[in-house]
Amino acid sequence: MMRSKVVIHMYVSIDGKIDGPHGSGVSSAYYSDELFRMSNADANGRETIQMYAAPVTPDLSDFEDTQVPYEDWLPEIVSDTWSVSFDRQGKCGWTRNYFEYNGHQMHAIEIVTKQASRAYLAFLQSMNIPYIIGGETEFDFEMVLEKLRAHFDIETLAVCGGAMINGAFLKAHVVDEISLVVAPHVNGDEKKKASFETVGQYVDDTFVFDQAKKLSDGGVHLIFKNKR
Repeated sequence: MMRSKVVIHMYVSIDGKIDGPHGSGVSSAYYSDELFRMSNADANGRETIQMYAAPVTPDLSDFEDTQVPYEDWLPEIVSDTWSVSFDRQGKCGWTRNYFEYNGHQMHAIEIVTKQASRAYLAFLQSMNIPYIIGGETEFDFEMVLEKLRAHFDIETLAVCGGAMINGAFLKAHVVDEISLVVAPHVNGDEKKKASFETVGQYVDDTFVFDQAKKLSDGGVHLIFKNKR
């Protein structure tokens, strides 16, 4: 495979919700540890990154007159782990160039489209955050995955939400495995999102059961592989 393998890796309640009071305990810790056993790269959508790693509105005033071209910026950076952000319009306000999670300082990589301003690209360069121009207005996932494999040696990309970016990968038919750590808890809140949001689009992909592991708190880890 010339691109990164894609594993959707999520922590959910029994009824499939990704947010709620099931967010701590043995299963939660297992989920976080398993992420780094399967991959050296954690991918998230813009909303998730803004929530946990880049919450501020970026100050682009110093970069308003920049003439940065719409080309990938791939400086030579060495990191054991990576945080890959899918940020179409360039909104993530990084105050440092890594996402600290579960004892790892994952160096940031931004995937943007040409909707992101040139000023935002210059901002990323000032933060020493590599970026890939992933498409005109939408992501070309195959191209992005090939570049992540070639330039950052990411053999497996663990996509960890939220529901919109998971759904976007699913709609692009590039998901190879689905890894669900199921907490021993039922949420029941219809307003909470499940693992995938495809905005009404039917996705006709079939995933077959591969393995299961029972966890000490009553949770379970389920793995499904794409049937293709």
